[in-house]
Amino acid sequence: MLRPALAGLGLLLSVSGSALATDPAATPTTSEDFIRALKPDRPQGDEKPRTRGLALGTGDTTAAPTPAPAPAPASAPGYGTPAPQPKAAPRISFQVEFAFNSAELTPKATGILNELGRALTSPDLAAYRFQLTGHTDGVGNPDYNLALSKRRAASVRDYLTRNFGVSSGRLVAIGRGSQQLLDPANPASDVNRRVEIVNLGS
Repeated sequence: MLRPALAGLGLLLSVSGSALATDPAATPTTSEDFIRALKPDRPQGDEKPRTRGLALGTGDTTAAPTPAPAPAPASAPGYGTPAPQPKAAPRISFQVEFAFNSAELTPKATGILNELGRALTSPDLAAYRFQLTGHTDGVGNPDYNLALSKRRAASVRDYLTRNFGVSSGRLVAIGRGSQQLLDPANPASDVNRRVEIVNLGS
Protein backbone atom coordinates (compact mmCIF):
# COMPACT_ATOMS: atom_id res chain seq x y z
CA MET A 1 0.00 0.00 0.00
CA LEU A 2 1.49 3.30 -1.04
CA ARG A 3 1.34 6.28 1.27
CA PRO A 4 -0.77 9.33 0.34
CA ALA A 5 2.46 11.30 0.07
CA LEU A 6 2.99 9.64 -3.31
CA ALA A 7 0.20 11.85 -4.62
CA GLY A 8 2.72 14.61 -5.33
CA LEU A 9 5.58 14.34 -7.79
CA GLY A 10 8.12 17.13 -7.92
CA LEU A 11 9.45 18.42 -11.20
CA LEU A 12 13.17 19.03 -11.37
CA LEU A 13 14.39 20.92 -14.41
CA SER A 14 18.12 21.01 -14.99
CA VAL A 15 19.57 24.72 -15.00
CA SER A 16 23.10 25.69 -13.95
CA GLY A 17 24.30 29.02 -12.63
CA SER A 18 20.87 30.32 -11.68
CA ALA A 19 19.58 31.42 -8.29
CA LEU A 20 16.40 29.56 -9.15
CA ALA A 21 18.36 26.31 -9.17
CA THR A 22 19.82 26.74 -5.69
CA ASP A 23 17.37 28.85 -3.72
CA PRO A 24 14.18 26.95 -2.76
CA ALA A 25 12.47 30.29 -2.10
CA ALA A 26 13.07 31.33 -5.72
CA THR A 27 10.62 28.84 -7.20
CA PRO A 28 9.83 29.66 -10.84
CA THR A 29 6.29 30.90 -11.30
CA THR A 30 6.30 32.53 -14.73
CA SER A 31 7.36 31.61 -18.25
CA GLU A 32 10.10 34.25 -17.98
CA ASP A 33 11.53 32.40 -14.96
CA PHE A 34 11.72 29.20 -17.00
CA ILE A 35 13.28 30.93 -20.00
CA ARG A 36 16.01 32.51 -17.87
CA ALA A 37 16.74 29.17 -16.23
CA LEU A 38 16.64 26.89 -19.27
CA LYS A 39 18.25 29.08 -21.91
CA PRO A 40 21.90 28.10 -22.42
CA ASP A 41 24.54 30.80 -21.92
CA ARG A 42 25.93 30.25 -25.43
CA PRO A 43 23.80 31.45 -28.37
CA GLN A 44 22.21 28.73 -30.51
CA GLY A 45 24.56 27.57 -33.28
CA ASP A 46 27.65 28.95 -31.54
CA GLU A 47 29.00 25.55 -30.61
CA LYS A 48 32.68 26.11 -31.50
CA PRO A 49 35.10 28.28 -29.53
CA ARG A 50 35.68 31.65 -31.12
CA THR A 51 39.19 32.20 -32.55
CA ARG A 52 41.08 34.97 -34.28
CA GLY A 53 42.35 34.48 -37.84
CA LEU A 54 46.09 34.93 -38.50
CA ALA A 55 47.44 35.46 -42.05
CA LEU A 56 50.99 34.15 -42.56
CA GLY A 57 53.40 34.96 -45.40
CA THR A 58 53.73 37.82 -47.86
CA GLY A 59 52.96 36.03 -51.13
CA ASP A 60 56.62 35.10 -51.71
CA THR A 61 56.45 31.36 -52.40
CA THR A 62 60.23 31.02 -52.00
CA ALA A 63 60.13 32.00 -48.35
CA ALA A 64 61.00 29.27 -45.89
CA PRO A 65 58.02 27.82 -44.01
CA THR A 66 57.55 28.98 -40.47
CA PRO A 67 58.87 26.28 -38.12
CA ALA A 68 56.42 24.66 -35.72
CA PRO A 69 56.87 25.69 -32.07
CA ALA A 70 58.79 23.26 -29.89
CA PRO A 71 56.70 21.21 -27.47
CA ALA A 72 56.50 22.62 -23.97
CA PRO A 73 58.64 20.87 -21.37
CA ALA A 74 56.95 18.79 -18.70
CA SER A 75 57.80 21.46 -16.13
CA ALA A 76 56.06 24.23 -18.06
CA PRO A 77 52.95 25.73 -16.42
CA GLY A 78 49.79 24.05 -17.61
CA TYR A 79 51.58 21.03 -19.08
CA GLY A 80 49.37 17.97 -18.80
CA THR A 81 46.42 20.02 -17.55
CA PRO A 82 43.16 18.36 -18.66
CA ALA A 83 40.86 20.26 -20.95
CA PRO A 84 38.08 22.17 -19.16
CA GLN A 85 34.89 20.17 -18.69
CA PRO A 86 31.77 21.33 -20.56
CA LYS A 87 29.16 23.20 -18.57
CA ALA A 88 26.36 21.20 -17.04
CA ALA A 89 23.07 21.23 -18.90
CA PRO A 90 20.68 23.97 -17.69
CA ARG A 91 18.43 22.80 -14.85
CA ILE A 92 15.88 24.05 -12.31
CA SER A 93 13.44 22.48 -9.83
CA PHE A 94 9.75 22.99 -9.07
CA GLN A 95 6.79 20.91 -7.91
CA VAL A 96 4.16 19.22 -10.05
CA GLU A 97 1.36 17.51 -8.12
CA PHE A 98 -0.54 14.41 -9.21
CA ALA A 99 -3.66 12.69 -7.93
CA PHE A 100 -2.95 9.95 -5.40
CA ASN A 101 -1.46 6.79 -6.88
CA SER A 102 -1.94 7.99 -10.47
CA ALA A 103 -0.44 10.07 -13.27
CA GLU A 104 -3.41 12.48 -13.36
CA LEU A 105 -2.31 16.11 -13.08
CA THR A 106 -3.97 18.31 -10.45
CA PRO A 107 -5.23 21.83 -11.26
CA LYS A 108 -2.22 23.25 -9.40
CA ALA A 109 0.08 21.18 -11.61
CA THR A 110 -1.51 22.37 -14.84
CA GLY A 111 -1.04 25.98 -13.71
CA ILE A 112 2.74 25.66 -13.48
CA LEU A 113 2.91 23.50 -16.63
CA ASN A 114 1.09 26.25 -18.52
CA GLU A 115 3.96 28.58 -17.68
CA LEU A 116 6.47 25.93 -18.73
CA GLY A 117 4.60 25.35 -22.00
CA ARG A 118 4.72 29.05 -22.84
CA ALA A 119 8.46 29.03 -22.15
CA LEU A 120 9.15 25.97 -24.31
CA THR A 121 7.30 27.50 -27.26
CA SER A 122 9.03 30.88 -26.93
CA PRO A 123 11.68 31.87 -29.52
CA ASP A 124 14.32 31.50 -26.79
CA LEU A 125 13.70 27.77 -26.22
CA ALA A 126 11.82 26.57 -29.31
CA ALA A 127 14.98 25.13 -30.92
CA TYR A 128 15.89 22.84 -28.01
CA ARG A 129 15.00 19.30 -26.96
CA PHE A 130 14.37 18.20 -23.36
CA GLN A 131 14.44 14.93 -21.43
CA LEU A 132 11.90 14.32 -18.67
CA THR A 133 12.95 11.69 -16.12
CA GLY A 134 10.40 10.63 -13.51
CA HIS A 135 11.51 9.80 -9.95
CA THR A 136 9.61 8.51 -6.90
CA ASP A 137 10.55 8.22 -3.23
CA GLY A 138 11.92 5.01 -1.72
CA VAL A 139 8.62 3.84 -0.20
CA GLY A 140 6.68 1.01 -1.79
CA ASN A 141 7.41 -1.66 -4.37
CA PRO A 142 10.38 -0.71 -6.59
CA ASP A 143 8.81 -2.14 -9.75
CA TYR A 144 5.56 -0.27 -9.13
CA ASN A 145 7.46 2.96 -8.44
CA LEU A 146 9.40 2.55 -11.68
CA ALA A 147 6.20 2.17 -13.70
CA LEU A 148 4.57 5.12 -11.89
CA SER A 149 7.55 7.38 -12.56
CA LYS A 150 7.38 6.56 -16.27
CA ARG A 151 3.63 7.30 -16.42
CA ARG A 152 4.04 10.63 -14.65
CA ALA A 153 6.88 11.80 -16.86
CA ALA A 154 4.79 10.80 -19.90
CA SER A 155 1.81 12.69 -18.46
CA VAL A 156 3.85 15.90 -18.30
CA ARG A 157 5.11 15.35 -21.85
CA ASP A 158 1.62 14.65 -23.18
CA TYR A 159 0.18 17.74 -21.49
CA LEU A 160 2.78 19.99 -23.08
CA THR A 161 2.29 18.34 -26.47
CA ARG A 162 -1.50 18.44 -26.36
CA ASN A 163 -1.97 21.95 -24.97
CA PHE A 164 0.98 23.85 -26.42
CA GLY A 165 1.82 21.97 -29.59
CA VAL A 166 5.30 21.09 -28.35
CA SER A 167 6.53 18.42 -30.76
CA SER A 168 6.78 14.98 -29.18
CA GLY A 169 10.20 14.77 -30.82
CA ARG A 170 11.41 17.55 -28.51
CA LEU A 171 10.39 15.76 -25.31
CA VAL A 172 11.81 12.40 -24.22
CA ALA A 173 10.05 10.85 -21.20
CA ILE A 174 11.71 8.11 -19.12
CA GLY A 175 11.41 6.83 -15.54
CA ARG A 176 13.88 5.85 -12.83
CA GLY A 177 11.50 5.04 -10.00
CA SER A 178 13.36 5.10 -6.68
CA GLN A 179 16.77 4.26 -8.18
CA GLN A 180 18.23 7.77 -7.85
CA LEU A 181 17.00 9.33 -4.62
CA LEU A 182 17.81 13.00 -4.25
CA ASP A 183 17.92 12.54 -0.46
CA PRO A 184 19.02 8.91 0.15
CA ALA A 185 19.25 9.49 3.91
CA ASN A 186 15.48 10.17 3.92
CA PRO A 187 13.90 7.84 1.35
CA ALA A 188 10.36 9.04 2.16
CA SER A 189 11.22 12.73 1.70
CA ASP A 190 9.08 14.80 -0.67
CA VAL A 191 12.19 15.98 -2.54
CA ASN A 192 12.66 12.47 -3.93
CA ARG A 193 9.34 12.59 -5.80
CA ARG A 194 10.19 14.61 -8.87
CA VAL A 195 10.58 14.69 -12.65
CA GLU A 196 13.94 15.84 -13.94
CA ILE A 197 13.95 17.84 -17.18
CA VAL A 198 17.28 18.36 -18.94
CA ASN A 199 17.99 20.63 -21.90
CA LEU A 200 19.44 18.21 -24.49
CA GLY A 201 20.46 20.94 -26.92
CA SER A 202 19.21 21.31 -30.47
